[in-house]
Amino acid sequence: MKGCTGSLNPAITAQIDGHSGATLAGSIYAVAESDRMAAARHLAKERLWIHADVIIDDLTHRGVDLSLVRTLKDRRLGPLDVHLIAEELDGPLDEVCAAKVDRVTFPFESCADPTAVAEQIHRSGAEAWLAVAPQTSLTAVQHVLEGVDGVLVMLIKPGSSDTADPALLARVEQLAPVLPAGVDGGVDQTNLAACLRAGARYVVSGRALFSTTAPAVLPSEGV
Repeated sequence: MKGCTGSLNPAITAQIDGHSGATLAGSIYAVAESDRMAAARHLAKERLWIHADVIIDDLTHRGVDLSLVRTLKDRRLGPLDVHLIAEELDGPLDEVCAAKVDRVTFPFESCADPTAVAEQIHRSGAEAWLAVAPQTSLTAVQHVLEGVDGVLVMLIKPGSSDTADPALLARVEQLAPVLPAGVDGGVDQTNLAACLRAGARYVVSGRALFSTTAPAVLPSEGV
């Protein structure tokens, strides 16, 4: 998707502005590779989080390049959340921790010992957030929650461009009283209000946020 980096979707930013306690992040993976630095600069200027999906599938890198992550930190653009999407975390996790980013979001499904991963992230000075894929139950991750700073509820399969599953917002409702919960995957102006009502405090949006052609939200659809 060749996103627009010159402005952000007002139908999304207005809903976030009207909801106290909610933080918006822009997924720079959603824009063309050549536009990612410009998108990151724009997010930083608007004081929004920069969300960088580092996707490594069968040792093939197809997400935001780690060199860009290092450049963003060198130029003090942020706050920066690196979302690792990989079958094996050892190598990429070491590199991201060395970059001293603000937050590392890691997938429960790729961890033999999620608590140890969270501890490594904390030692680097970053927040540790746990990403939970649609096929993973909250019961399965219960034992990890005490060691992380928040949970990112994936509304689609990580790394895909599917349509968000609204039924997964029930997870946000369950988590919200316990620790900060976020949503990622297919979040746009049509489902954002439902995400906020469920208790999401961190919202990641990509294609929809960088699109200025999306229809505005009617007043009755707002938060």
